[in-house]
Amino acid sequence: MQAFANTPEAAWFSFTAAIVALPLFAITRIIGPEDGVDVFRVIADLGPYAVSWLLFPVVMLRVAPAMQCEQHYCRYINALNWCAVFEAAVMTVFVALEAAGLVPEQFSRPLFLMLIIWVLTYQFYVAKTALQIEGSKAALLVGLRLVLDLAIVAVGGILGGVPAG
Repeated sequence: MQAFANTPEAAWFSFTAAIVALPLFAITRIIGPEDGVDVFRVIADLGPYAVSWLLFPVVMLRVAPAMQCEQHYCRYINALNWCAVFEAAVMTVFVALEAAGLVPEQFSRPLFLMLIIWVLTYQFYVAKTALQIEGSKAALLVGLRLVLDLAIVAVGGILGGVPAG
């Protein structure tokens, strides 16, 4: 985790990860199992996509001091953003394999659930390690991020766009 710089510049630069992950997002949305997703729907999803990258770091500006880990905030955001690219790549590979018919239907949902559990565990590790906090606080942050992401999905669905992650 020390490879991720703990500077404001590194934290700001890490938001370029959203641009790196954008093609993965688009591919996942287009080839995913949801019917009726096309390029126009992906474009409609860009607003919620951007919000999903920005909301949690902004909320963390208030949460980090309350958890007494603000001195590691920049490293955490830096690591979280770059690790999200890896998470998106893993999910895109899974969706591509599924779309190609290489994942048997009876295994699709259990494997997807396993991937979600892996992502949450990975986020837990990043939070615990980058912020140097105890497990209960890291679990709280993972839960907070999940709730915020679900809220973005719900609002995006109401407004006509649904982010993939």
